[in-house]
Amino acid sequence: MPEQERGWLERARETLAIETVLKAGEVLYIPSFWFHYIVSLQKGAQCNTRSGVPDEPNHYFGGRDTVQKCMDSSY
Repeated sequence: MPEQERGWLERARETLAIETVLKAGEVLYIPSFWFHYIVSLQKGAQCNTRSGVPDEPNHYFGGRDTVQKCMDSSY
């Protein structure tokens, strides 16, 4: 695990948390920039998009053009 990610998890250790398991077809909304950690119990696909996309790019989260590029790509 990267050191930066380990630091985030250590800081989050004492906060309130919600744990859930999603079933096929279910969606979980997490507001932009909220810390979250995902563990996949089996092979699957995840699709992410942001609400409240910033116009100006951010080193960690990108900007409007980063999100648009992700949405336009076909995987």
